Amino acid sequence: MRNFPVSVLVLAALALPGTAAAQPAERPRAPSDYRESAAVLAHYPRVPGVRLDSPAFRASEPALTSQSAMLDFLRALVRDPSRVRLGSIGQSRQGRDIPILYFTAEGLEDIAAIGRLGRPVVWLIGQQHGNEPAGGEAMLALASALAEGELAPLLSKVTVVIVPRVNVDGAAADRRVLASGADPNRDHLLLGQPEIRALHRAMQALPPDVVFDHHEFSVAWRWLDKFGGLQQPDVMILEATNPLIPKALTEIERGLYRPALEAAIGENGLVQHDYLTTSADPEDKRVSLGGTAPGIARNTFGLRGSVSYLIETRGVGIGLQSYQRRVATHYLLARAVLRTTAADPRTLLRRLAEARQAAASDRRALVVSHEEGERRIALPLIDPQTGASRPTRVELVDSRDIHPIDVRTRPRGYLVLHDAGGLADRLSLNEVHSCATAATKSVAVEAYDVAPNGANTKREAINPEQSVRVRVSTKMIDVPAGALFVPISQPAAGIVASALEPDSPGSYIGAGVIPMTAGVTEAPVYRVMPGSAPTIGCR
Repeated sequence: MRNFPVSVLVLAALALPGTAAAQPAERPRAPSDYRESAAVLAHYPRVPGVRLDSPAFRASEPALTSQSAMLDFLRALVRDPSRVRLGSIGQSRQGRDIPILYFTAEGLEDIAAIGRLGRPVVWLIGQQHGNEPAGGEAMLALASALAEGELAPLLSKVTVVIVPRVNVDGAAADRRVLASGADPNRDHLLLGQPEIRALHRAMQALPPDVVFDHHEFSVAWRWLDKFGGLQQPDVMILEATNPLIPKALTEIERGLYRPALEAAIGENGLVQHDYLTTSADPEDKRVSLGGTAPGIARNTFGLRGSVSYLIETRGVGIGLQSYQRRVATHYLLARAVLRTTAADPRTLLRRLAEARQAAASDRRALVVSHEEGERRIALPLIDPQTGASRPTRVELVDSRDIHPIDVRTRPRGYLVLHDAGGLADRLSLNEVHSCATAATKSVAVEAYDVAPNGANTKREAINPEQSVRVRVSTKMIDVPAGALFVPISQPAAGIVASALEPDSPGSYIGAGVIPMTAGVTEAPVYRVMPGSAPTIGCR
């Protein structure tokens, strides 16, 4: 069982407003920009034998579910609270509630009591991107199946948390991004957006063992422009891919969950592939196997010690075409995740505990920066008119093939001299433990001299470049009382290093979360090395 805050969070305190009128009005949705031909659609019929009880499929013709329709559906679902409790993780920038559902066999509403059940905790997340509705709709169908349908018996073995729609403002406007314009799926390390902070605050109260993040990918757009074809697969999947992900965690992802996902895909006549994406640059004809950025949800959750997967169905840009198939695919894969978790929960929890302990006790050098290998693959495309298969040879940037560039001795921990309180809270949202130090004289540390990289870096890239470069030297410093010490010997060691090594892609120094003093090139972050004296103490 994971550690969780001892403070009691009662769901009644998070109750949603009683009427839909409390929610902001929704703007007209933007039209989708592509329509598949009848010949293409013939390859994507309805998936038979899947009951989808959600607002979209209670209507005679499926439609996008509005915020008010979603909340009405969820309130009706919890009228019988024997297995489910409904709350809100907070409100969006535009004032919409972000609902959350907790499922237990006992119908518990005390979060601490839920944690004490000792069952694996599975978090299912939908619609981080507002224009990817199928995952969010599937979350509503799963909620119904857990509360009163086929999945309810699993709750004696597993606890389930569902956030059906993270980006409620984006969904209302049919836009990918948050109302702020930021991409929520790049913010899980920096935690600069209130919606993502709220999600992680809820996770802090009930830490996940397994996280599945449900998205949709573009069918035409860049694929048609660059390669002259449409994406063929029904679904693309990928585990966490970052060089600091614990190996034992990856073995659980690939060895336990991947076969279950592939079985569900095959049994239902679906076509799958590893998740692929490509840049907006029309001259860049490479494709990427996901990305390694530590701030992508899939990677952040892996770095903090959870089994983590991305599930993407074909859907962006085609409106509601093949909508039942898309939603059913998400439903079937999430069902497979829950059944796999419930099949042997004790063994799963033991393996997760061992993986986290291995991460905490790891003494190997840190991979601070890296590059990915490249290889040729056949990109699975289809002809946009006839639907005929058109495999296309392309160069793949492989996020599983890591080549270290900057490797650094693993420190005992990091000292941060500025904004210790705010930084401690930010790190804690990703399960990082830290402490305020007592005043200590003459501590031997490694210091960073920081300079801008000079490259045109893009913070939200899936494979971000370093925004700064550093030179490391040894020196003695006096540590003031209240400085922050962040030990690296903890399960979320990968989060610690990704956030605090200044030249790590997406780091707190590089992104400005930890500010540099004007005119000073020495970072206010220091490496405390093994064997250094005196020992740093915490107040």
